[in-house]
Amino acid sequence: MPKVHVNKKFFYKSLGVPEAEFSLKKLEDLCFDFGIEFEEEAENPEEIIFEVPANRYDLVCAEGIASALGAFIGSKKPPVYKIKNGATTHTMKVTKSTQEIRPFVVAAILRDITFDEDRYQSFIDLQDKLHQNVCRKRTLVAIGTHDLDTIEGPFLYDARKPEDIKFIPLNQKEAMDGKTLMEFYEKDQKLKHYLHIIRDSPVYPVIYDAKGVVLSLPPIINGDHSKIKLTTKNVFVECTATDYTKALVTLNTVVSMFSEYCTEPFHVEPVEIHYENDGAKKVTPELEGHEIEVDVDYVNTLAGIKLDVDEITKLLLKMNLYSNKVNDKTFKVHVPVTRSDILHPCDIAEDLAIAYGYMNVKDILPPAQTFGVQQPLNKFSDLMRGELVAAGYKECLNFSLCSRDEISVMLNRPMDPKAIHISNPKTHDFQVGRTTLIPGLLKTITSNKSNKLPFQIFEVGDVVLKADNEVGAKNERRLAALYTNSETSGFEFIHGLLDLLMLKLGVKPVTDSPDETKKVTEAEGYRILESEDPAFFEGMQAVILCKKKAVGIMGVIHPKVLKLHDWINPVSLIELNLELIAELTVLA
Repeated sequence: MPKVHVNKKFFYKSLGVPEAEFSLKKLEDLCFDFGIEFEEEAENPEEIIFEVPANRYDLVCAEGIASALGAFIGSKKPPVYKIKNGATTHTMKVTKSTQEIRPFVVAAILRDITFDEDRYQSFIDLQDKLHQNVCRKRTLVAIGTHDLDTIEGPFLYDARKPEDIKFIPLNQKEAMDGKTLMEFYEKDQKLKHYLHIIRDSPVYPVIYDAKGVVLSLPPIINGDHSKIKLTTKNVFVECTATDYTKALVTLNTVVSMFSEYCTEPFHVEPVEIHYENDGAKKVTPELEGHEIEVDVDYVNTLAGIKLDVDEITKLLLKMNLYSNKVNDKTFKVHVPVTRSDILHPCDIAEDLAIAYGYMNVKDILPPAQTFGVQQPLNKFSDLMRGELVAAGYKECLNFSLCSRDEISVMLNRPMDPKAIHISNPKTHDFQVGRTTLIPGLLKTITSNKSNKLPFQIFEVGDVVLKADNEVGAKNERRLAALYTNSETSGFEFIHGLLDLLMLKLGVKPVTDSPDETKKVTEAEGYRILESEDPAFFEGMQAVILCKKKAVGIMGVIHPKVLKLHDWINPVSLIELNLELIAELTVLA
């Protein structure tokens, strides 16, 4: 959770209450009721520290905390953010080349703002907090703030070769091109962590003004020419991004929090963005917010209280939320642009419960008594684990994500069409959700080459597959067991394990006997049939059928697969669909 350091006097002034009348104990109690944590700065008695929820971007600066707590105690009214009518005086053109690196930009202007040291420091701190939080360390969004009086519009957002970009970086004396700048900041303790975001790209994003002055090289650094000072009166804020929604959230948060210091409080001047790529024209920021229609009974039930619409609307004002009555059963809540965390009526119920006070909610006995039991599938999985351990196998636990090659090339298989791919994987090892447990077991044995053979290991876990449901994916419980030794393939051990598990489940092997009492049909028992899976050795593999349905596969792993995993000993393996087996047996 983000920690926000605030000057004590500045905070009390922003809160709208005298420090003498509001002790630290009273502030601590207020924070407890509101749902944030508070502590005194041990090394600096002039500072206090707030620890706020990670999804409350409006609380990562002193202004946001003071606004929220002020509304909660009634010392401040909920602000109403507005766009200045007909005030679009600046435009920014976005070239096609930015599509290669950071395709989106949003911008706004804070006109006639007044800074002092505390406000200025809070302005800088807010940008740092947002960069670490919603901006995901500048990978999604990068914020640039500039003294508008030192630059001229219209502005240009472009992407150019590093050697074609030259400017004086913030707080430096000499001009540098893109390549020199990267080398220069490799030793900078703060900025070196962001260089990798664009360093290997053939083009770097850059923002120019009408005279060709560089405003910023996002997401690395701003230009020194347009830097913000205490005397700055007009601030140009721009956010470049790979995610347009996150960019809007970031911009809206910055301008909303500091628009209160403008001559016309809570009014922001928009900027018109022209996209050369598709001809789109957008005006930012978007400060309208949105409305949610809420059922009274729904929020009362979730919060454990019983209030009418008028009481609810009054309490929601304490949470900076304006609302109006539709009828006795329904009301509409206007969600301000600063509350991007409110997505559903359940979020309104949470704020209502906070405003009402959790300590004021009466304890009641539930209308019906129930007893918790383990989920049937989990109980079945645990029972199967017990049988494998009793058979001498050791359990492994592997990641649910793996590389694309691990479920395809390294298993001598084509890519599974049901695989779920990660759109922006952070590492090569976590590109897809695993569609089989086999890669994890093979990685386990190759990571334990120094241990004595034979290895008898297993894993019970979920694979992730595409599905025709609300989320487009599903988990499927699997069991996989592996045997490897230098002397034998161990296929008989794996086959024996299958027979053991089926015996424990009361499923007999299919038997065609003239004696009807000994006969087991395919609809009643299990059998194995020859299969053609390229991950296994041809002629030494089989698909497992239980009551006519394929529930798994077993066999000797193909030498090509073993070579790709740098393993020289023969390996036998079985993988079962535990969910399907449970449905056919114990849960039937």
